[in-house]
Amino acid sequence: MSERLPGADWIESLHCIVEDWFAQNERDFPWRQTSNSFHILIAEVLLRRTQAQRVVEPYLHLVERYPDVQDMAAADVTWLREWFRPLGLVNRALRLVKAANIILEHHGGEVPDDLSEIESLPGLGRYSACAVLCLVHGGALPMIDESSGRLLRRLMGINSAGPAYSDKDLFDRAQRLIPNDGSRNFNLGLLDIAAVYCHVSSPECEECPLGSLCVRGRQVVADHHGVGIYA
Repeated sequence: MSERLPGADWIESLHCIVEDWFAQNERDFPWRQTSNSFHILIAEVLLRRTQAQRVVEPYLHLVERYPDVQDMAAADVTWLREWFRPLGLVNRALRLVKAANIILEHHGGEVPDDLSEIESLPGLGRYSACAVLCLVHGGALPMIDESSGRLLRRLMGINSAGPAYSDKDLFDRAQRLIPNDGSRNFNLGLLDIAAVYCHVSSPECEECPLGSLCVRGRQVVADHHGVGIYA
């Protein structure tokens, strides 16, 4: 696969396909139905390296029991750790309480709107910080986790290894793809398309709506049909 620097026409087609597909196929998660920055932060701490469906019930419980920063900052960490234990997410209890205390003490009880400040909070990272800024403030930032990163690498023909979420070159390339308006739907659309089609193994390239734009997808389809990629 050769690496591809997207042109304006390619990027415009990408925006149209993702936005149209997302409008019809968006996955339904409760944290997508709120603009409360602290609730989205809770979701992002829970979602790190965890399947979204596993997070739904813990998220709903936590935002009901600890609806704001003050409540979470005063939470009983011992109780919270025990509550998290059956979920295999014990360490996230302490991170949430620490993050809430930092927000309370250093940011006036409001989740900061600065990328580096959010990224430095316990339990968060670059993806989570971008997610909060994009989903709450409409920030034109890429939300790159392992699934969307895999899709982006295949889409642009990027041959690189290592975690996608910490790949600076991938982040810089993805930044060029984000629309100034509609970044939320575009980012979530990429995540959902990745979840449905762009699996680690056996990706469903022929069914993927981005197949015609994707360097890897076009090669897979060409190989499957026994024709050259540019035939």
